[in-house]
Amino acid sequence: MWARTVQGQRLTFHLAGIHNQNFIMRDEESGSFWQQVSGRCIAGPMQGAQLERVHSDELTLAQFVAEAPHGSVLVGEAEFADEYEPDWEAGIAKLPTVVDTSDSELAARTLIAGVEVEGAARAYLAQDLERTPVLIDELGRVPLLVWSRGGRTLRVFERRIDGVELLLVPEGERVRDADTGSVWDFRGCAVGGPRAGKCLRGVQVLWDYWFDWRGYHPDTSVHGR
Repeated sequence: MWARTVQGQRLTFHLAGIHNQNFIMRDEESGSFWQQVSGRCIAGPMQGAQLERVHSDELTLAQFVAEAPHGSVLVGEAEFADEYEPDWEAGIAKLPTVVDTSDSELAARTLIAGVEVEGAARAYLAQDLERTPVLIDELGRVPLLVWSRGGRTLRVFERRIDGVELLLVPEGERVRDADTGSVWDFRGCAVGGPRAGKCLRGVQVLWDYWFDWRGYHPDTSVHGR
């Protein structure tokens, strides 16, 4: 998700085409072209400009409602129901890819969760996250908590608070830090113990196919590989 105000100007975007099976946006105001995955302007008067990322999570409706009971939900228009693709991703998965990943042990359309911090990138396999829902990791010297609730419900946090790196261990649907015994919920906030009320900084996650993530992050590592 990207903020659409750039250099003080609010832009209006439309789908303009596909590049490496990742879509290109074109803004009405300058006619410039922008890459979806990177938020970077790749052609036109604003070439080189960068959209500002807005942190977002992919959650189940139940999780969203539990955390934001007064939140809004965007739903499809009933009158256009016949025009919506019932299983778009299943259809896309059958298409050939244009990025060569033959030198990799992973199939091109392996589903991964991609994380990038301090210029370092790492892919986490969806199948691994299903087996190990709480991962303690470090990327680009940033200590991470990678926390899955199954499916695509996944959050990543910097596991450091007030300059202290936390060792977090699973405890039911929550995690507990080893040094103070404080309990943290899936929002990344301590709900019990000496650190109650403090929250970890969220790190953006991108669910993606391996070929697409690697295409834009050629130096990415793969967790556990």
